[in-house]
Amino acid sequence: MRMLCTIAFLCLICQGCKQKEDLLLMVPYDGPLLELENTTTYYSDSSVVKMKMEAARQLEFENGDREFPEGIYLEFYDTFGNLTSTLRADYCYFTSESNLYKASGDVVIKGYSTHEQLNTEELYWNQKEEKVFTDKFVRIEKEGEIHMGEGLEAKQDFSEYRILKSRGTIVLPE
Repeated sequence: MRMLCTIAFLCLICQGCKQKEDLLLMVPYDGPLLELENTTTYYSDSSVVKMKMEAARQLEFENGDREFPEGIYLEFYDTFGNLTSTLRADYCYFTSESNLYKASGDVVIKGYSTHEQLNTEELYWNQKEEKVFTDKFVRIEKEGEIHMGEGLEAKQDFSEYRILKSRGTIVLPE
């Protein structure tokens, strides 16, 4: 009788372990499939570099999304290979479905042809349309002036922009 109880007990333990193992196999993994460190990526069109992307850490997910948890730095170039603008952010996430990059934290765009700098806390970048936009507070500094407001739509090279709700302009003394 004692032997029969021991065998029944061992069968229950083995069955319990099997169920636990099955549960572990059923939990889907939603973490990154690939993790890269100190990456530099070049995007080109007709053998001309259009953009350079640098990231200290890049995570790639199964659905095509990408995360840059330690920030991102982008350089944009014109058709002649001249640097037109840069974008730097503390954090960035690319959503494959909408094809949008969401930069956040301390976000800075510098326009080299216009000598302007944009500061904001959140900015979306549409790579396909070559545009950036936000509905957050923006501060744009250029040659002796600071423009402030809520929301912005701009070309990625920062050659054209529009502040949606202007709060005013400060003229800086020389």
